[in-house]
Amino acid sequence: LFEDEGQYGAAVNAKEEALKAFQELKDSGFWMGEILSGTGHSQAMLGRSDAAQTQLEEASKLAEKLQNKALTAQILNFQGDRLFYLGDAKAARPLYEQALQTASKTGDKRLELLSKVNLAKCAIAERRPQPAIEGLKKLADESDSLGLKYLSVESTVLLGQALLETKRYPQARQELERALAKSEKLGLRALLARSHYLFASALRSTGSPAEASRHLGEARRILEDIRKEAKTDDVVKRADLAPILAQAG
Repeated sequence: LFEDEGQYGAAVNAKEEALKAFQELKDSGFWMGEILSGTGHSQAMLGRSDAAQTQLEEASKLAEKLQNKALTAQILNFQGDRLFYLGDAKAARPLYEQALQTASKTGDKRLELLSKVNLAKCAIAERRPQPAIEGLKKLADESDSLGLKYLSVESTVLLGQALLETKRYPQARQELERALAKSEKLGLRALLARSHYLFASALRSTGSPAEASRHLGEARRILEDIRKEAKTDDVVKRADLAPILAQAG
């Protein structure tokens, strides 16, 4: 919940407390792998890449020992996220591909959808938005039907971004307006900031600079709130968030 709301500092603190408890119990089962990988992912979202890598590598070894494919798929997605936040979508993509292959053997629909959304964001980051457009609408609908609200909104944000990059401005505005409403209602601050930023780009491209400036300002305000809660500038240096401050500045 803390992660979804962009409270990355609180997420790391809560997971580190849980991890300490499991370590004191000398647990080496599934739940240790789950909390290790979750803590690593929160560290990556906070911008602490080195700490994330250490914990994700440890979780990966445990998942291999347990022969747990679902846990392995989750860790592969988290390892891909760590690289994606560093701005290396090319290196992240093979991890997401492995995650999808592994997830498809588990019957876990959430993991499959997560892997597909991650592959779509890589395609957009690598300047290949067209393939992403074709699948993101379906991914948003499927995620929503399963109650995966964050994943659904993220898919909508990515769809808006892909449409924007292919200069389909009316369609992009429609999707981004939907993303703005949903992310605000659910309190998904990082997605809300990205939605404001992308919507501003669509407005600027269609001749509404004043309104675009207002949305950029709102995106910057949200990121400043995220930075203050995290108590580190590293969080806003993530590849998915840094362009917002660059434009808003």
